[in-house]
Amino acid sequence: MITPVNPQERTRLHQWIDELPPRQLDLIYRLVEELMERDQDETEYLLSSSRMKERLLAARESDQGISIEAVHEKLGI
Repeated sequence: MITPVNPQERTRLHQWIDELPPRQLDLIYRLVEELMERDQDETEYLLSSSRMKERLLAARESDQGISIEAVHEKLGI
C-alpha cells in the first residue's frame, strides 16, 4: 500500500533523515531494503503461478467489489 505524502511531510521527513546519526541511518536503510525485498518476493510468488496471475489480472480488470479508498476508510488508513 502506498500512502501519499504531502510536500510538508516530505520536507519534514527529509530533514529528519538528514539529522540522523550514521548508525541510525544505516539501520533505517536496511529496514527499507528489507521491506522492498519482501514486496518483491510476494509479487514474484504470486506471479509464479499462471493460475494466480490470471486471477490477479481478472481482479484488476473487474469492476466488482469495493474501491481501495473504501478499504482504506474501513481500516482507518
